[in-house]
Amino acid sequence: MNRRQGRLIGRAAGLLLPLLLMGCGSSKVAQCNQLAEVVNQTQGFMQEFEVEIQTFSESAAQVQDLDDIKLAASQYTTAVDKVVTNLDGLVSDLQATTLRDEDLSQFRDSYVVVVQGFGAALTDAREAMELVVQVESEAELPARIEESQQQTMAAVAAIENLSQTESQLITNVNSYCGAAQPADLGS
Repeated sequence: MNRRQGRLIGRAAGLLLPLLLMGCGSSKVAQCNQLAEVVNQTQGFMQEFEVEIQTFSESAAQVQDLDDIKLAASQYTTAVDKVVTNLDGLVSDLQATTLRDEDLSQFRDSYVVVVQGFGAALTDAREAMELVVQVESEAELPARIEESQQQTMAAVAAIENLSQTESQLITNVNSYCGAAQPADLGS
């Protein structure tokens, strides 16, 4: 998982950030804001995750021996563990969010599925990197790195698909809630 995938998750979630609600009933406005508030909590922990992945990348670029490789891989697994824990908390918070509006409830439930998918894909990426952490000899390393890369590629593909689903879902929520769409989504 690279910095780009971390940004995809955070950017898509951030599209709900300021809901500029006009012309909606106050109950709908309040519920839209309530949903946005829960979803937007991803901003803080995704920014932290991006910093940790950058630190991992810098450490990985400077490895000199097997111990350095294992240390860098361990930093990655620790960072992923933290974000997966945060995503699990987000799922709980979303599920605890009571929304009377049926459409918003469906959006919330769909978003729960996406967040759970992110958690599962990141767990797969973490398990792939754990293969490197568990390497016992330099002779074993090339085969483990190859296996790790194959598993990581599958996780990254899942994350990219989920990011597209999330982006569309957020667009739908923003449209439903009457939120202005950002002009530049950037990468």
